[in-house]
Amino acid sequence: MGRRGAGDDGRSGGGSPQGSPGRRTGTPQGKGLFSNIWFWRGVAGLLAVATVLILCIQFAVNSSSEKDFAGCPSLELCPADWLYFQRKCYYLSESEASWNSSQNFCSLHNASLLVIENHQELNFTVKITKQDPWIGLYKRNEEFFWINGNALDNKLLEVKGSGNCAYLESKGVSASGCSLTRKWVCSLSTSLA
Repeated sequence: MGRRGAGDDGRSGGGSPQGSPGRRTGTPQGKGLFSNIWFWRGVAGLLAVATVLILCIQFAVNSSSEKDFAGCPSLELCPADWLYFQRKCYYLSESEASWNSSQNFCSLHNASLLVIENHQELNFTVKITKQDPWIGLYKRNEEFFWINGNALDNKLLEVKGSGNCAYLESKGVSASGCSLTRKWVCSLSTSLA
């Protein structure tokens, strides 16, 4: 009673039976070509990464040629130190200048003082600007016009104040004397085609 046999591991029944879950018997299972799911997931992941890398290289090569794919933006849409939003680049000045000097700075960079075209752009620029910067809106014959020649759409925004040059505030747009010095915002449209 107290002695155990050489093949007995101390469990009743003399060891693990042939059909128990602890031991596989019969034909080898799980060794088929498509049975290792983790292997195939790894292969799929590597293929996905390789595809992305090839596309990035292709876009980089195409952006340096004359023909870009329609809808495939260049890797560098904006000049250094400019922000990108909805197909436009924005420059936020650190220094202050008069309205005319601010516009001259923007012109030197093939841009203009900010022209706001929709409510999304207005909301975006209000969030990113500080200290009431100049924008590309000025008064001519008692009406406001954008620097690109378009008349102000009063449904988009109203200008407060009695000055001739407009600046952006946290609550909208105001106008003051053009010779005052302020920071400014330049905008530059990007071409994706």
